[in-house]
Amino acid sequence: MKYTIDNDNPHARKAKIRSMFDSIAKGYDRANRILSFGIDQSWRKKVVEHCECTKNDVVLDLCCGTGDLSALIRETGAHVVSLDFSYGMITKGREKGNIDELATVADASKLPFKDNIFTKVCISFGIRNIPDIDVFLEEVYRVLRPGGTFVILELTRPRHNIFRVFYFVYLYTLLPLLGGIIAKNYHAYRYLSKTIHTFIDPVTLSAMQEKHGFIDIQYKSMTLHIATMYISKKPPVATSFLSIPLSKQSHPNNVIIH
Repeated sequence: MKYTIDNDNPHARKAKIRSMFDSIAKGYDRANRILSFGIDQSWRKKVVEHCECTKNDVVLDLCCGTGDLSALIRETGAHVVSLDFSYGMITKGREKGNIDELATVADASKLPFKDNIFTKVCISFGIRNIPDIDVFLEEVYRVLRPGGTFVILELTRPRHNIFRVFYFVYLYTLLPLLGGIIAKNYHAYRYLSKTIHTFIDPVTLSAMQEKHGFIDIQYKSMTLHIATMYISKKPPVATSFLSIPLSKQSHPNNVIIH
């Protein structure tokens, strides 16, 4: 399986991806630290810096995984809603203390929130696992407050030819091998390697955001273009600030499941 856009019928593919992430949840954080040599946390810190969060912000952390980014955002004093479609990931994040009582299990392309709720929306290392990306961008735009900031952090491909050779050797050999040993699922990390190799390039993703109404779009490459951060905004208009709905189908551990 590799990354391809499917806005019309992504359900079967999403079910496979959800099951995959549930299966690697226990070893996911350890695998990330080893496979990225610990650099992934510094990238997340850059996201928080560019979000410029304050205690008045209400931030939606999409595809939150085990909540590493949620925890960093919460340290700024901002209120964070952590959402992922993998219950296994949410459970692991709550065990770590990264995710609080507003944990939400839901599809990022079918957000269970009213319009114009969040002052900031973030997604780290998750957008390449969303097949219906146009639907997703529409949903982000809908729930983001006018004038609000949208930040994406995603793995990309290095540009220098020599470095690209070594990078892709690592991507297709060591990464799935080590990921399989650490997280007990070789096929999951083989899939993740393919999505990194085949995901939309920064210029195209920026153009897609513009098509869906986002403005002031920019992207910043990090660590020899291995990762890229995208920052954009929803155009500012006069609006009232709505409160977050906290009542949906409730789970015994305070995880909201949709």
